[in-house]
Amino acid sequence: MAASTDQRGPSGAAPPPPAWLDTKPLPIDLLPAGTVLHRIHRSTLAPVFFGPGKGSSPTNRFDSAGGRFGVLYVGMSLSGALAETILRNPQRLMVPASEITSRAATELRSQRDLRIVRVHGTGLQALGTDNAISTGPYEPCGQWADALWDHPDQPDGLAYQSRHDPGEICIALFERRDLTIAIDRTRLLTAILKDVAVLLDRYGKSISPSA
Repeated sequence: MAASTDQRGPSGAAPPPPAWLDTKPLPIDLLPAGTVLHRIHRSTLAPVFFGPGKGSSPTNRFDSAGGRFGVLYVGMSLSGALAETILRNPQRLMVPASEITSRAATELRSQRDLRIVRVHGTGLQALGTDNAISTGPYEPCGQWADALWDHPDQPDGLAYQSRHDPGEICIALFERRDLTIAIDRTRLLTAILKDVAVLLDRYGKSISPSA
């Protein structure tokens, strides 16, 4: 007897933006100027980068599908920023030392209040989507970024659940002309190794001695 090809449960992909999105106010939360935002990045690269870069195809979850603007990804905590960069393989119990030695942690602050769309919790139903926007395939997410960028409310970005730790909130900041992000401080991960090890231990991970 042939196995059934019927799919059980959801497809895993978030629905595209609804046609009525522009007619409704967005669920927006205000991040006060000076709020610390955390970014993990290659130590050889600048901490403030609105990717993927001119002429480049979309790479990350909320990169503009139309390539009309750049996106800066940050975490609301160091733990969330780490989870989204070095904990992308959940079945790997040890994080290679090279993942640590090649990266830095930067604390950023906006020079003005940020108006951020809540793309998690109660915001999902208000927008007409579900949490697959944080965990599923990237294609609908770029469409959502474009739709929110174009919305009459003109938000500065969106907040979403970390795929690798749903208890953490991450932010995708849109590249807008009046948005200025200041660098507070940058530290190599090797300089805060004890803090990194404590955070990794919370996830049941450790650092491999090998590069």
